[in-house]
Amino acid sequence: MEELLNNLKDFFTKFPEYVYLIVGIVFLVLFIGVLKNKNWAIDPNSGNQRMFYNTFGHKSFRVVIGIVYLLGTIAGFSGFILYL
Repeated sequence: MEELLNNLKDFFTKFPEYVYLIVGIVFLVLFIGVLKNKNWAIDPNSGNQRMFYNTFGHKSFRVVIGIVYLLGTIAGFSGFILYL
């Protein structure tokens, strides 16, 4: 297991642009989850998020989280393209 982690560390040290690609893909999956109204993508985890969720409701929370995930997707893919 340690050898695999060392290989991954060496790979990402040599090609850091793929970190941005992975971040973009993760945010894209979360954004698709928000669009499809899946609980695993929208569930408020922290106390601050839960307060916002309870105050403004499911739809407003979903819109704000969707915008955040969309910005994360754009930033991840932009970082990958710009780093190349």
